[in-house]
Amino acid sequence: MNIGDIIIIVLLAAAAAFALRTVIRRRRSGGCGCGCEGCTAGCDKRTAGKKKEQ
Repeated sequence: MNIGDIIIIVLLAAAAAFALRTVIRRRRSGGCGCGCEGCTAGCDKRTAGKKKEQ
């Protein structure tokens, strides 16, 4: 393994850690992930998506 491989691995690990951190923060805040502030997971965007799936 050369220095280039190590740098790529570190960058990939940092990206994965950031993505995991984002997912955990969203779940703790209780949002549905629709992007609206103060979301209670009962917003129109989420229910509209569920209606389309049925």
